[in-house]
Amino acid sequence: MNPRILPLIFVALLLVLSASCAPKGPVEEPGEMTAGEAASRAALLNSSVKSVKALARVSISAPGEKISYTQVTVASEPDRIRLEALNPFGSTVGFISSDGQSIYVISSSSRDVYHGDEEFDLSYIYPGLNLRITAESLVNLVLGRLPYNVFSSGRAPELSTDGQLIKLTYPGAAGGGDDAVWLDPSTFKARKAEFSLEGGRKASVSYEYFGGLVAGHYFPRRIQFESKGLSITLVYDEGVELNVPVDSSLFRPSASSGAIANIRPQNYN
Repeated sequence: MNPRILPLIFVALLLVLSASCAPKGPVEEPGEMTAGEAASRAALLNSSVKSVKALARVSISAPGEKISYTQVTVASEPDRIRLEALNPFGSTVGFISSDGQSIYVISSSSRDVYHGDEEFDLSYIYPGLNLRITAESLVNLVLGRLPYNVFSSGRAPELSTDGQLIKLTYPGAAGGGDDAVWLDPSTFKARKAEFSLEGGRKASVSYEYFGGLVAGHYFPRRIQFESKGLSITLVYDEGVELNVPVDSSLFRPSASSGAIANIRPQNYN
């Protein structure tokens, strides 16, 4: 080997080593932030979507049956919502709306009106899903938020890591246990959450997001809510509209009795 080449190789090695050992820019690790800071970032993202207008594919799984249909979804914070279940021919077969003062439920078996902050049975619009929920929690769910907003509960969370995710645990839940939220550490998007509800009920929700931003926001393409062995999955179409003006008249009932038909369970193998 040419002896003049050896010094050049030595210099090159020094450059490589010095580059690999050079100080890197600061990278925030989960352990370097407080639970309050992580919760504040997640809460800001959780509240960024104020309204949604979209079609969604709904799948419901209950013991012994599965149901799937298309749903018209219109919602605006905090408690205004319109959900219409459509049959394959586009006719309305189930309807719920809330104008902030009253909740209107129209189905093949029921036509009821509830006070705006009263719980109502989800099975009226989601057959087999015998759970009671408020209009505000339902709005939160379809807006891609946590259905039960632990971020504004006033409880101090505890921070830990679970695999690649940040976990925030909120002790002292209504059901006597803990509520917990798992966050993506790079975006603070909620990936899943578990809730301890009154009466010993448990509920969980998980999210899968669109590949890119929707109107400048992270928004879940797929939302799955589970409780008591029952589950509902919403998969939004690509044409979802976020934070657009919503006509308030849409939140008042308009479905006629002739538009309501039975939703029959469909079994899938």
